[in-house]
Amino acid sequence: TLRYTGAFLTFPAAASTADPTGSFTGDSSYQLTTDTAPTLHGGGVLSGAPAFYDRAQLRWVPASPSQSTPDGAFYAYSTWDGANPSQAKVHIVDVRQATESVFDLAVPSYAKGFTVADFASEGVYLVANQFEQLPNDVWLMNPSTGALSRLAKLNFVAAVRNGYAWAARIDPRDPSPPQLGGSGTVSDSIVRVDLTTGAQTIWFYRPRIQVELMGFDSSGAPLIQVGDVRGSSASLETWLVASPGRRGILIHRGEPFLWNPQGDGDRIWFGGNLSDGTPSAVYLFTKAHGLQRVFGLPQIDQSVIPAGVCS
Repeated sequence: TLRYTGAFLTFPAAASTADPTGSFTGDSSYQLTTDTAPTLHGGGVLSGAPAFYDRAQLRWVPASPSQSTPDGAFYAYSTWDGANPSQAKVHIVDVRQATESVFDLAVPSYAKGFTVADFASEGVYLVANQFEQLPNDVWLMNPSTGALSRLAKLNFVAAVRNGYAWAARIDPRDPSPPQLGGSGTVSDSIVRVDLTTGAQTIWFYRPRIQVELMGFDSSGAPLIQVGDVRGSSASLETWLVASPGRRGILIHRGEPFLWNPQGDGDRIWFGGNLSDGTPSAVYLFTKAHGLQRVFGLPQIDQSVIPAGVCS
């Protein structure tokens, strides 16, 4: 059983106050349920960020921010039967009413269910799950009717945002592409694909080294992590890349290992941990002060994930 507990952090005091309405329970199928009534269900465990604080609706939601509408009134998540992954259900949830509309969808034969990648004004963006790889292809579902249309045939989709898909690629110019020792998608570049025109832009390329999209800042600029998978964590780099083909702004090099960025105006929050067993912590990046550790957990067996801005 998975347990998540929401809390509010105040700065600069770096004080943590647990929110009794912010607890979630996860089941064996990786679905989350709020412990607070009216009950909300979601599939956030597999979406990168398991939950977030919906400031507009003043409650915790078991989904990632990208799976929610911009006004926070609705979110979407997908479920499927592991024994029959060719069928999926997409759930549209009314946060205030805690009600769901459910649509049954056929999944392509090569995939194992859908994941909700984004919920925008034009509809719900879906990607088709792959075993131990990033998803393939991008669909748009009408949240009122369930009508589904494929927008792009595209391998290794890392994210969908603002009408663009972001894909992981091996650039043909690379004389010695990176190699992964286990599962995962090998990539030395991130490509942005316009879902309206199909135009593709190589946004970031680093030969010989693994390149991964982490997320975005408040303006939609991608945060990209670069590291030699055969080397130590000291080689790890996190970059903010506002324009294609540029090196961008170096957020941090080496430890801590950062995850789950949350844009907050001109600030970016991260979760992170060190390899020496130190409990995970919250980090804050600003251009003026760089990356700073601002709050740490007391126990090693706990992990902290930034879940949004509440004020």
